[in-house]
Amino acid sequence: MPLKPAELPLAVCAAVIEHEGKILLTERPAEKQHGGFWEFPGGKIDPGESPHNALKRELHEELDVNIEVGPVFETVYHHYGWGSVLIIAYLCRWRSGEIKHLEVADHAWVAPEKFADYKILPADQPILQKLKYRAEKQQK
Repeated sequence: MPLKPAELPLAVCAAVIEHEGKILLTERPAEKQHGGFWEFPGGKIDPGESPHNALKRELHEELDVNIEVGPVFETVYHHYGWGSVLIIAYLCRWRSGEIKHLEVADHAWVAPEKFADYKILPADQPILQKLKYRAEKQQK
């Protein structure tokens, strides 16, 4: 029996952009759901849109930057009280543009060992853990 649309997870994409050992995080505006939480930049994948195109569109709309989308870094399924999300996180490379806070409250470049200093969305935790593990492995 097929799932009803209300039972399907919300499909979102996220960009993992690294620069000088730090990862770009953005803060959700206070008026949005989960306002004040930090997350990887990205957003919803529109019907008929590829995750790559959605990610490029979202970063341009939210931050006015252009990126090159690389390989999938992690996929996460997470259930919130309001429903579920399926996140496809890609390793991305910054191409052009200066960050503007068009649809975000703030941004920060954060070293993996400093992630705990930020209130980051629960759904993003597995991505954070993988980044921390990768950073620790590279230091050895």
